[in-house]
Amino acid sequence: MNTSILKKILSIMFFGIAIYALQNCKKEETNWDKLANKELLSVMKDYYYWYDKLPTVDPNSYKDPSTLIETLRVNPPDRWSYVTTKQELEAYYNSGAYYGFGFGSSFDQNGKLWIIYVYKSSPFTEKGINRGWQISSIDGVTPTPENYNQIIGESAAGVSKTIVFISPDGNSFTYTFTKFEVAVNSVLFDSVYTISSKKIAYMVLNTFITPTIREVNTCFAKFKSENVDELIVDLRYNGGGSISVSDTVASLIGGNAANGGVYTNYVYNDKHSDSNKSIFFRSLSNTLTLNRVVFITDRGTASASELVINGLKPFMPVCLIGSKTHGKPVGMRSFTYNEVDWAFLPVCFSLKNANNEGDYFDGLAVNVDAADDVSKPFGDFREASFAAALTYLGVSTGKGEMIKTSLRAKRMTGKGLYEEIGAW
Repeated sequence: MNTSILKKILSIMFFGIAIYALQNCKKEETNWDKLANKELLSVMKDYYYWYDKLPTVDPNSYKDPSTLIETLRVNPPDRWSYVTTKQELEAYYNSGAYYGFGFGSSFDQNGKLWIIYVYKSSPFTEKGINRGWQISSIDGVTPTPENYNQIIGESAAGVSKTIVFISPDGNSFTYTFTKFEVAVNSVLFDSVYTISSKKIAYMVLNTFITPTIREVNTCFAKFKSENVDELIVDLRYNGGGSISVSDTVASLIGGNAANGGVYTNYVYNDKHSDSNKSIFFRSLSNTLTLNRVVFITDRGTASASELVINGLKPFMPVCLIGSKTHGKPVGMRSFTYNEVDWAFLPVCFSLKNANNEGDYFDGLAVNVDAADDVSKPFGDFREASFAAALTYLGVSTGKGEMIKTSLRAKRMTGKGLYEEIGAW
């Protein structure tokens, strides 16, 4: 690696991400973006999981690292390596903060745009806007999958948009909102249901970031105090996050059956095989005692959320309800460049469970196919995926519905870090 790179691992852990500091020793006047390009190429040649398949490039011919990474990414299989800013990366993973309106969205097969969740800090909440509402226009433009990224606007403070909403009862509402620093709540919904003498816990978990640990522990403390018999974990919109946080969640689910076992094995390229290591399940105060676990998944279920599923499989029966997952059995490290506000996140390792199972680039297959019925609230017995999960557990509410194909939604996300964030 270039001698200008300071190989110092900081203590912050992100999505399987150890932060390295890359510092140029020379304080001369120069084009820092061009120099950052050279540092990015150096990192990729050394740490990138598929370093031996990198194309030959002239880093000086690219505007900045965000354009260079598009050429360097070996795709397939790599759909994930990206470049962002240090500020955005640290704000999201440490504090759960990003700039936007605070909601997730999906298009159905008829082209209608649905709101699939709303964060508590979102101004949408004050207006009663939630999952099951539709957006019919943004600044007078009808949203489509092709124009959505453009019309929703830059992810920056102060960006205002006038949005026309349609409520579940068909009424139209027009509001103007301004983007701000959204505070993410990792748990979108949780409840305990008593059905046919069974206590069933249900939790919708949206990400794995530092604040997730406190939120999930609160949920599991409640689940444990109520002596739940079954657990449904809804990961359909969970695009991943910190491996160390996901280990906490997996340990809370796995209980005594998994305690002390291998949660995941890190496998680096042959230049860094000395960094290969194992992460283990732990005994935690709010760990549940379960015979099995049910996950609700979709194509948005990625990375650390897939890791939880794959990590638990050697230790307990795991059932997947919904649609096949995204397929990201690899992780990234973050390399920050001190002269300018860049953070490089190349794929650096693959992940295997205790049985050495991984490489699910095509996604994890479901046991029971079910649609994501975006027209229904979380925990509604009529919502297709939740109803299918209850049926699998041997209970029936008599309210499940076969939904129309048109409501099988296509989720909209941004690129890079905003693909992991998954919200607008």
